[in-house]
Amino acid sequence: MLPSPSKSNAAVDRGLRGTRPTCVLVASGKGGVGTSSVAALMALAAAERGEQVLLVDASETGGSLHHLFGVRPTASLWMLTDSRYRPDNALLEVADNITLVAGGTSGDAVTPNSDHERRTALTRLAHVYSRYQLIIFDGGSRLDTITAISELVDPAVLLVTSADRLALAANYALVKAVSARRPNAIVSVLANRHGEALANEACEFLVGACTHFLGRAIDIAGCVPDDACLQAAVCAGMSVYDALEGYPAAEAVRGVITRFIPTWPVAQERTGPVTLLSSSSPSSSRRWS
Repeated sequence: MLPSPSKSNAAVDRGLRGTRPTCVLVASGKGGVGTSSVAALMALAAAERGEQVLLVDASETGGSLHHLFGVRPTASLWMLTDSRYRPDNALLEVADNITLVAGGTSGDAVTPNSDHERRTALTRLAHVYSRYQLIIFDGGSRLDTITAISELVDPAVLLVTSADRLALAANYALVKAVSARRPNAIVSVLANRHGEALANEACEFLVGACTHFLGRAIDIAGCVPDDACLQAAVCAGMSVYDALEGYPAAEAVRGVITRFIPTWPVAQERTGPVTLLSSSSPSSSRRWS
């Protein structure tokens, strides 16, 4: 059983009213690369530091974050397209300091029929943001969802990629799309399920392509190794919370979030978006034809 939250919503409201939460959008140009697992592990790592985290699953079809936490939601983000539902109806406390907003079609939710409905739900959810110190969106790989979150929330964007050329090309296209709408967006890339050498090569490839062809600087956040034991534990029915301790993927994400998001209240005092880790390898070292 997951531990109950240490603070009620009322206490969080009193303690955090008026603060500016840090917002992170975990996304990818290609599905199946692990945005949900990265978002979940990031939320757990931040919660370990004592931060109040809102974890938002923006999947419009299935949604997987509630499976990772072993809960069965009765409401979804997309119920908020209907004005009869209040934002509080979508909040589900899943662990100490972590509140989940499930995605998909849980409860009475239906897939948004238009960009207007999508943005309506996201805008209405914003009424609860002041209760939290960190808001993490799992944007998946759907471009219109990623675009809506990016424009409405102005988050730091964490791209999750694998090392295959299809994923790298898809993430390049996503950087191009996000940059066309938000030229000053902070974008970083994380290679998931690879060893350090291959992960660095993949990230540097994407950094070099964006610099050379888009004139767009992106940063390298780090890498998360392939962790077959963690995947097996989750597939066997353990929640990601129960399977957290001692797994290489979880330790890697702890390291990433330490660099990616400074410990609150330092983040609270910032006037601009959080600064991501800069790539240590210059992109000019790669030749392009």
